[in-house]
Amino acid sequence: MASEADETEPGPDVTEVDDRGQILVDGQVPWRLFVAVGLFIGAAAIIYGATSKEHAGTVMLVTASILALWCGVFLWRNARRFERAGPDDTEHGEAAMYLPEASPWPVGIGLGLALALNGLLIGTWFLVPGATVLAVSVAGFARQSRHRR
Repeated sequence: MASEADETEPGPDVTEVDDRGQILVDGQVPWRLFVAVGLFIGAAAIIYGATSKEHAGTVMLVTASILALWCGVFLWRNARRFERAGPDDTEHGEAAMYLPEASPWPVGIGLGLALALNGLLIGTWFLVPGATVLAVSVAGFARQSRHRR
């Protein structure tokens, strides 16, 4: 019984390998997932808006639907460009599809934007630090993006 457990095969492999031994990447899954989520949330927004007569929830659902569809279109366009370029194509020694590395700057952008927008309601003492954090974070993110390896 113990020897059977040692000889079990690992779970199914989610990657596919072509005849030349190269791993195939399915670039269709991410954009299809975002489009499906966006359409589902859009349908929920229509039903919610028709039945509840409440505007704030409807606007939030429509916004979530638009953002999901926006991500889906972005991923669809990049998947098309990546597939046209081919897996072996590189531009200036870089991969055809660039994904940024881990960075603290998006957190600063979000914090600065939240502070700045709240500063519009609360006052200048909240707006100035928010605008400063936002400007520094955007500049740092742009600088980091230009110096990619």
